[in-house]
Amino acid sequence: MSKILTNPDGNIKLELKDDRLSAWLTIKKDNRLIDEKDILDLLEQAGIKNGFEEAQRYMQKHSMEKDFDIPFPLAMCSRVQGETKLNYYFNLNQAKQRQREIHLNDLANLTRIEEGTVIADYNNDIFDRQGSIYDIYGEMLPDEELDLQAAQQIAGENVIFDINRQQYLAECAGVPRVDEEGRISIIDKVILKEDISYPAEIIRSPISLEVVGNIIGAQIAVAGNLIVQGDVIDSRISCQGNIQVQGDIQNCQIPGLEIKGDVHCKKIICSKVLCYGELTFSELIKDSEIIANNGISGLSGWLKGGHTESGGNIELQNLGEPEGKLTEVEISISPWHKAALMQLTRRMIQLKKNPVANTAEIEALNARIALCEAELDEALNKFLQRPPECKLKIIVNKEVFPPVNIRLLKNEYIIKERKPYLEILETD
Repeated sequence: MSKILTNPDGNIKLELKDDRLSAWLTIKKDNRLIDEKDILDLLEQAGIKNGFEEAQRYMQKHSMEKDFDIPFPLAMCSRVQGETKLNYYFNLNQAKQRQREIHLNDLANLTRIEEGTVIADYNNDIFDRQGSIYDIYGEMLPDEELDLQAAQQIAGENVIFDINRQQYLAECAGVPRVDEEGRISIIDKVILKEDISYPAEIIRSPISLEVVGNIIGAQIAVAGNLIVQGDVIDSRISCQGNIQVQGDIQNCQIPGLEIKGDVHCKKIICSKVLCYGELTFSELIKDSEIIANNGISGLSGWLKGGHTESGGNIELQNLGEPEGKLTEVEISISPWHKAALMQLTRRMIQLKKNPVANTAEIEALNARIALCEAELDEALNKFLQRPPECKLKIIVNKEVFPPVNIRLLKNEYIIKERKPYLEILETD
């Protein structure tokens, strides 16, 4: 209930609202004179110190006049409902227009946000409020209590709301999107429903990308996973995650495909594939250079010709070329790092032909070489500390067509005759 104060004569009434945001004065009409001192005494008794100018503005805005028997505001402080401000730490206009399906030209406008990043929060800065900082008694107004349930509903896909810090955080890397209802989401993959065919420039995607079409004659760098629903032909691809090609990989020569995750495909033909994870194929690898650090799985696949090197087990359905072309297969320790060191060394030789002009790049390349050497040493130590039962192997479940040269660590095997089955285990 409001608190009512009156003067000794009872003809002046001051009503103090419970929300501490306004005081209303009523002057009764009678034959007695109004003493201004009575009004000042009521103000002093109530302890009102703030809001007089705002009360005047309120009366002017609403065309109010001071009249007998009608309450009018003597002091007033505004408190804007919902004034707790939500700060966005990304381009809000772009986020409102963003969709999962994009066009090729849209990739350049995507800005990646890393996992764990604070993408929005509520501002409690008192000087950033839209309403009053103090109540009519001169005391600072507490910040409006946040509606936690409503705040949590703003967190959309791949976004969490930290109740204690009143922050929205990205659960994964991606780009922000705000829908029509104000929900904040992180899009971790964009979809391109068109072919990428001989683009003029390098295509860069800051997040995972799905191409509903073919990739032909392109140079692509993806900071995430890559899904291709068609073929990859005559292209160079660098991918920081996994790659899944539902069609074929064809004629992707040096440097070919460099994948930091796993590779899943049907066919690899006349291509170079450098895979840090496991390579899985379902049909054919033919006349290609393959390096797979964590093994090769082709339970229904056929490996023909070329050179294939793995850091893990190799399991195939068929091995070798029936027409008599040589097929080379090898299991070694961390072939990824050895191949990477070879590439880096070749690049260093080129740069040192003009060391003055390439000083900065040489320094950066030296750092990459040192890191790669350290990772290779770590991989070697891990290999040497394996449990005794963890032995590497090569298995061919159906037929082997000679000639096939196999090397499993330090041991070499030359297959000169056709075999219906092959299993080679690591020996001490």
